[in-house]
Amino acid sequence: MIMGVTSLGDRIYVVCEESNVIAVFTSHQPFRRLQDIVVHGLLYATDIAASANTSCLYVPDLRSCSVWRVNVDSGAVVQWLSGVIAWAVSVTSEGRIVVVVPIDYQCDDDGRVTWRGEVHVCSPEAVTEAIVKLSPDITSPCSVVVTTRKTFVVSHGYGKHEMHRVCEVDMTGRVLKSFGSTPGNGVGQLNVPFCVSLDDKERVIVADADNDRVLLLNKQLTSPRVLATWRPQSDDDTRGPWKVHYDSHTGSLLVGLMSGHIDIYKLN
Repeated sequence: MIMGVTSLGDRIYVVCEESNVIAVFTSHQPFRRLQDIVVHGLLYATDIAASANTSCLYVPDLRSCSVWRVNVDSGAVVQWLSGVIAWAVSVTSEGRIVVVVPIDYQCDDDGRVTWRGEVHVCSPEAVTEAIVKLSPDITSPCSVVVTTRKTFVVSHGYGKHEMHRVCEVDMTGRVLKSFGSTPGNGVGQLNVPFCVSLDDKERVIVADADNDRVLLLNKQLTSPRVLATWRPQSDDDTRGPWKVHYDSHTGSLLVGLMSGHIDIYKLN
């Protein structure tokens, strides 16, 4: 399963489930695979993001409770953050690193696990500059990106959780607007919105994982448009979208699939 995909310059970087390898590809056809980056100590990557400001990749590692930093120019690998469970990561245009930190895990009688979340904003030097405690109705946050308006776009909802949404929140964690409701495949519904990304116009791209589709929302989180769909061949066929990343360098949308493949589209 693709756990994270990002781009930096003319390269695409991919992390997969339970692998300590960052796969590297050229960002133009024929998308040649280059030499892998091996991160010794990486146990379970859950995402990857790139900073053009520092030429570094950031990889949250669920099992080692850390975030790894890889400098693609020098090859230096360090445990950039430690002692923190970071579920997802993104990088702002100013080079700040933003991570989703799950807190307050709860398990109901059916074995369903729910968590609340915080968004931590860190400097490249690993100094925590802000901690945003998300609104209590944002259950099980999975992904975050930052807008130029200094707000956060967060996706949340997993499995049988009551609400599956994409929300825009302010620095206090208050929800400003949202898209989605109870899980489903209707026009205004999502089903496991596991990842979000922003394009150059700050439209929101959503990996609507269990609906096997990628949606595009405007800045107001309305007017959903289906960008791509996948049709499973059987109930056990998991090929839908898990991660999305808009590559502003090429204008391409990178979609990491549960099947372990990357699909690439031109976004209009």
